[in-house]
Amino acid sequence: MPGGTLYEGLQGARQQLREVAVAQNPFEGLGLKYVGPVDGHDIPALEKALEQAREHGGPVLVHTVTVKGAGHTPAESDDPERYRARGSYAARARREAADPVRTWTSVFSEELVAAGRRRRDVVAVTAGLMEQTGLAEFSRAFPERTFDMGVAEQHAVTSAAGLALGGLHPVVAMNAMSVNRAFDQALLDVALHRLPVTLVLDRAGVTGDDGASRNGVWDMSILQVVPGLRIAAPRDGRRLSELFREAVAADGPTAVRFPDGELDADLDAVDTVGGIDVLHRGDGEDVLIVAVGSMARTALDTAALLAGEGIGCTVVDPRWVKPVDPGLVPLAGRHRLVVTVEENELTGGVGSAVAQALRAAGVDTPLRKFGIAQEFLEHAERAEILRKLSITPSDIALQVSATLDRAGTEVRATAGRAA
Repeated sequence: MPGGTLYEGLQGARQQLREVAVAQNPFEGLGLKYVGPVDGHDIPALEKALEQAREHGGPVLVHTVTVKGAGHTPAESDDPERYRARGSYAARARREAADPVRTWTSVFSEELVAAGRRRRDVVAVTAGLMEQTGLAEFSRAFPERTFDMGVAEQHAVTSAAGLALGGLHPVVAMNAMSVNRAFDQALLDVALHRLPVTLVLDRAGVTGDDGASRNGVWDMSILQVVPGLRIAAPRDGRRLSELFREAVAADGPTAVRFPDGELDADLDAVDTVGGIDVLHRGDGEDVLIVAVGSMARTALDTAALLAGEGIGCTVVDPRWVKPVDPGLVPLAGRHRLVVTVEENELTGGVGSAVAQALRAAGVDTPLRKFGIAQEFLEHAERAEILRKLSITPSDIALQVSATLDRAGTEVRATAGRAA
């Protein structure tokens, strides 16, 4: 009938108009009231938009447009990151006034560029942190081999898996605290397929005055459960260079984690046992201290304090902390006590992995773990936080000494009962 035809035509036209409107504004297509875009720096306009949203009585999306650093000339002129994560003005002024210093990130940056020159298959991936993670130099040298996925770590790791399947070796640079976002992708997109992807995790450990959520103290616990993934924790700049090269040469998934800030002097080994660096051998084999990455200097200072009490310590750096190096097992068996020191949460960390490996091998040497308690850390300087957590040479030495005293008392008591 003519009326029916007219109705159907009107309905079709209405549907087409609706589809055009949805295409232009997908938010309203999802049933959300849309307000904007609004100049986020125009306070009266922003207030008016928020008042409209409040009066709507349902879900509202207010779209604001802002410029990071707007109104502050130094920030506006800082093109790479618009003053992102700058810290205090005083600290920044001191850094700019001083001669350039080598940082953990600058060493990684140099090594990545060198790897890119040696191998055409090396590519770099990041999630919106090109400058902070040290990829800027690589991106300038190899722009066609650099991929910034925006603030989407999940997408970055899955993309890296795809690149690896295509015959490349992706290096994914992110903050250590961001690993939790990409865990599923690292587990099932990368590790399940044994793909040669290297995760480079900077700002690992206690970052301190960057806020509770920015501390990189969960990455080794999170990645500890990923089958086939190897984790390296360099103690100094030279070891960062060595371990990064080893990671890129590997044919499976790897991770290299290191802290933020300036580098201290390199700590050379006095001996090696398998893949383990021996940093110190004391008089006697009372305590084996397993130092993880940035805790190497703390471990050496602890050994010096204990030596003053007549307690002989061996200090080792495993370099690769996952899997546990088999060479640790006989070393542990020769000592009265094993101590692990790491800048990571104790739950599921390296200390737990070492304890599990020793028990599996039938080694019953007691073990003490020192690391981050399972709690969110307060905003403070790194050194202050470590003091509060009792992860200082004096605190560790005191507790180790007390542990050995208790063990000696128990042994003497057992001997007395046997007699």
